[in-house]
Amino acid sequence: MRFAAWSSKAGWTAALTLALIAVSAFKPAPASAGLMGWQAIGGWYTDNNDFFLGAGPRFAVGPVTAIPNAEYVFVSGGKLFTLNLDGTLNVLPLAVATGYVGGGLAFVISDPDGGSSNTDTGMNLIAGMSFNLLKLHPFAQIKYIVKDGNDPFVFGIGLHF
Repeated sequence: MRFAAWSSKAGWTAALTLALIAVSAFKPAPASAGLMGWQAIGGWYTDNNDFFLGAGPRFAVGPVTAIPNAEYVFVSGGKLFTLNLDGTLNVLPLAVATGYVGGGLAFVISDPDGGSSNTDTGMNLIAGMSFNLLKLHPFAQIKYIVKDGNDPFVFGIGLHF
């Protein structure tokens, strides 16, 4: 992972801004909108082959599913996590599985040991498949994080519950 110098204050300001946007986005809405459940995900980042875990709530906003989430990447020599505000749209609804595409805003926060922290703002591009056979809906997805410099692919599997 590339660690560039940027003040820790700027990183926390970006994280706080994302949190405020996420909270303000969830105003009272019609009965069709609201909390759908949660998602938990794990997988790996291809640029450095590091494992990650993440979680977040899932909200129905019309035909879009809004998923504010956080991911922690287990890196050696520092800390790396992301705060994301993603949205997905079902494009291939089938009886046993549903294909979806989406995108969102990403804040990638890195804090190397012995260095200063850095926050990169980027865009997530997502494609995945959710399987509808069980009450806990397993899913698999690919996410491409477009940001300045290193643009990792992220492979993940998880549960919607």
